[in-house]
Amino acid sequence: MAEINVGSRADAVLNLMRDVFRGLSQYQEDAFLHTELSMAQVKALLAIGKDGDPSVGLVAKELDIGLSSASQVVERLVKAGLVERRPHPHDRRMTQCVLTSQGEALRQRFQAGPRLIRDWLERLAPEDLAALERGLSALARVAQESRQEGEREHHGDG
Repeated sequence: MAEINVGSRADAVLNLMRDVFRGLSQYQEDAFLHTELSMAQVKALLAIGKDGDPSVGLVAKELDIGLSSASQVVERLVKAGLVERRPHPHDRRMTQCVLTSQGEALRQRFQAGPRLIRDWLERLAPEDLAALERGLSALARVAQESRQEGEREHHGDG
């Protein structure tokens, strides 16, 4: 039986991954390259869309930033017409962050990638999808082990 050249196979997989990312980037590039939002604002926009009209406090928690910083980021999104602040329907002391239609449209453009990948995955033959799942599971395991090794070395446990 012929021996598999692991280095060549790894290079082939890397090239295939680049092809997939190129196909993906053509759909997302426009949204990210042509936005005037800061990365913090993009993250806040995505968090607000994900969490279903959260308070500024929940946005702060999601982004792991202080309440004051989150409030400033949200205020910039309000001024850009992407978010509205509305009173909570059951607790008037609380304010919710709600995406405007323009904010929702932009969030969807930023998240086109995962939807596109899902579409591609659903088009695979079942056996190809199962093989990809096995391969990615193995890669995720190696990545997790590598991360744990790095943490042990960083903390002097290794």
